[in-house]
Amino acid sequence: MPRHPLIKKRTLLPDPIYNSISVHMLINRVLKNGKKSVAFRIVYNALKEIGDSTGKNPVEVFEKALDNVTPRVEVKPRRRAGAIQLVPRVLRTGDRSKAIALRWILEACNKRSGQPMITKLKNEIIEAYKKTGYAIRKKDELHKIALNNAMYARKPQIVINAINQ
Repeated sequence: MPRHPLIKKRTLLPDPIYNSISVHMLINRVLKNGKKSVAFRIVYNALKEIGDSTGKNPVEVFEKALDNVTPRVEVKPRRRAGAIQLVPRVLRTGDRSKAIALRWILEACNKRSGQPMITKLKNEIIEAYKKTGYAIRKKDELHKIALNNAMYARKPQIVINAINQ
């Protein structure tokens, strides 16, 4: 019997303006020092600017960018026979893969300098939508590592098929 009880996953409500759970996940990750109103302002202004510059629905652009960045596999280091091997694991479509994609987008925003956060977020989402930028490079790099280490997975063919989709 486990020492700790199973933790129930909290369900996230959609954001009030765009009625999207993904946008609310982004707001929660932009949040710093508990200032949610600032995070709301940053994300909504960035989405408004995306809508103005692309002429498309900003939530659809953001969702497409998130799909482009979302990894299909993840690599976990495992210690086997004294050596550390990177073992790839297929990620089912879910919150973990989406959380990794959001983390990469915000990491790319933080690496840019000399601009306000609204502009950095807007540029990174548009670049992810066009399949360029830091977050896409990070995903491709991860997939390359997973492909090279597919032999360490329990079922290597499933990992290879997930990457090549």
